[in-house]
Amino acid sequence: MILYLLFTTYFFIKRSINLKISIVLILLPLFYFKYSIFFFELTGINHPENFAYSGNLPLGISFISFTCLAAIIDVKSKNFDFDKIELNSFSQFILYFPQLIAGPILRLKDLIHVFNDKIVFENSNIKFGIFLFLIGFIKKIYFADNIGSYIDPIFSNINNVDPVELHKAFLLFPIQIYFDFSGYVDMALGISNCLSIKLPINFNKPYLTNSITEFWRCWHITLSNWFRDYIYIPLGGSKKGSLKRNFNLLLTMSIAGLWHGASLNFLLWGLLNGIFLSIEKYFDFFNKKSLLRVILNCFLIFNLWIIFRIQDFNQIFDFFKILYTNSFLFLHYSNLIVLMITFIFIFLQKFEDIHKIKNFAQKMSYSYLLPFFIVIVLIGFAMNAGQSDKFIYFDF
Repeated sequence: MILYLLFTTYFFIKRSINLKISIVLILLPLFYFKYSIFFFELTGINHPENFAYSGNLPLGISFISFTCLAAIIDVKSKNFDFDKIELNSFSQFILYFPQLIAGPILRLKDLIHVFNDKIVFENSNIKFGIFLFLIGFIKKIYFADNIGSYIDPIFSNINNVDPVELHKAFLLFPIQIYFDFSGYVDMALGISNCLSIKLPINFNKPYLTNSITEFWRCWHITLSNWFRDYIYIPLGGSKKGSLKRNFNLLLTMSIAGLWHGASLNFLLWGLLNGIFLSIEKYFDFFNKKSLLRVILNCFLIFNLWIIFRIQDFNQIFDFFKILYTNSFLFLHYSNLIVLMITFIFIFLQKFEDIHKIKNFAQKMSYSYLLPFFIVIVLIGFAMNAGQSDKFIYFDF
């Protein structure tokens, strides 16, 4: 699959192949592996197993497909000069291993020029890379995996667990998915920095935002930019009046929802995000930052994450019904503790400044950094019996 995307993309770029035909042929594997069963179930066609794929999704297919699409569109629209790019450099760009499976999604201008040069190991970059990798490792192993082991049984048994537990799941899943995904990205950026390769930042304190609009500028930034540049703007963006703008937002976010998974809950999740993005265009309330707006925005985002997490519509309805008919249980002492922990995790995003982290890491001595790294990694492996749950975004 990867080789198909690699060679067809390079061939389409080098030859005068129609852009629309190129896009369709690049998307074929993604539609087959990810959406064929969903299509047959949606249309009510019987016995789809003879025509559709029902196995495990190939790792990274969504990210690789979008990287290839961006490359083709950028070259065909003359936003990037590909004339001097050889297959070797392009192969390294597409197959660059740290971000291959879960991003960040790269553009040609972001990285491909690096592969024309020799890798240079610089002391300051190696220190920063090790420290950043360690931050990502802690996020994933110490926090995301342990939160997941606690709340996954709750989501698997919504109607039979104590309603008190649903409130914990409501508060903790947004923290889990943030630590899980941003942890992967931190590790990818860390490895790349050790090689003196700079990948784009993919998160910027998303839970400290005051609107859904700002949230999507700070969460999975490279994907948000991809949908903006290759779907929303080509549809007309906001240039053709508010009604067309709202339609473009709804369509773009609905596609973004389906990108995450072939299920109606993802479509609903994307559609609701599009609705809230449209609503925010009419009110100045969301443009001024305050603690109240940040709290209200987190509350809205947390509700949307539940729709993202639960694929069965009946289960989504049951979750919210139990959650809000027992809303007084938010005041249960165990939930207040979890709420306080959630606030602490969100507040700590204030210190996630890549430049400050880099300056701090570069001042560290290897005599402190390396033993610290080894101890944290060994304890992490011991906590998880030498293995870890797969990253959530590996499913997308």
